[in-house]
Amino acid sequence: MLTMREAAAMVRELRDGHGWTQSELASRAHLSRSFVADVEAGKPSVESAKLFDLFQALGFEVALRDLSNGEVRR
Repeated sequence: MLTMREAAAMVRELRDGHGWTQSELASRAHLSRSFVADVEAGKPSVESAKLFDLFQALGFEVALRDLSNGEVRR
């Protein structure tokens, strides 16, 4: 299970890997720079749908995986 702290580090790492500023990622995800900053700070109150938008802008999708058999649902 991914914690907010882990998600924060992942977003920051992926953003840095693209060479983007927080503002550039925010623009690509159609979100505010302050939201990106909140995510990267690990604030637990961020809206999950917007977090998914960040991952999508970074070129990743979030999928559900059945823990009993490993099947990924799309």
